[in-house]
Amino acid sequence: MDLSRKRGGGPSKTATELVRLDAVAMDEDDEILPDFEAEVDDGRRVWVTAVLERTAVVEPAPGEPKVLVNRHRLLVDPRQLRVRHLASKEAARRGREAARQLRLQEHNPAA
Repeated sequence: MDLSRKRGGGPSKTATELVRLDAVAMDEDDEILPDFEAEVDDGRRVWVTAVLERTAVVEPAPGEPKVLVNRHRLLVDPRQLRVRHLASKEAARRGREAARQLRLQEHNPAA
């Protein structure tokens, strides 16, 4: 995947407009899935293996140790990102909470 940025020169048909990862517009209940290429603001290309709240885990090159990079330093092609809706996570959280409440009731029948 080639993530070349448009610079001061004329427009290029193959160049893509990169945006900062922390500026990618998405719903509050969505999360960006890992495994995509990005460019650090110093020009290095990296592979993103996890996207966290304020940072991302990146692999600078195959086999090199993974490092954390602030999301505002990563430039991405938003069209290449995959997003997952977190409704399933919320349902799982509600299920765990209901199971916890049942266990509490079983241990304290008077409550």
